[in-house]
Amino acid sequence: MNAEIDKDFLTYLLLFAMHADYKCEETEREYILSQVDEETIKRVSRDFERHNDIQRIERIRYYLTEGQYSEIQLTHLVDEVVKMCKADGDYSGLEQSLMVGLKRILKT
Repeated sequence: MNAEIDKDFLTYLLLFAMHADYKCEETEREYILSQVDEETIKRVSRDFERHNDIQRIERIRYYLTEGQYSEIQLTHLVDEVVKMCKADGDYSGLEQSLMVGLKRILKT
């Protein structure tokens, strides 16, 4: 089992959440930069932008399968995504709905 969370996976999840409300705020981007480096964001963004919503969920499931994450690691991931959603000072209904769905994906 991996001791660390793959930074590509974390980046992908944060990008997924950032796009939940169809607004990409600078404060959200800054939050992602506080977690991972610019090069990782650029690399992961290229894949993310090519994917549609279904492919994005499939990619998240792929990362989960490959990572074999513990409950503690999954809780940490959820916490990071919630922090990113709240980074712009507005935890919108769309972001809250995303979190319900994302928790279901992460727990399966």
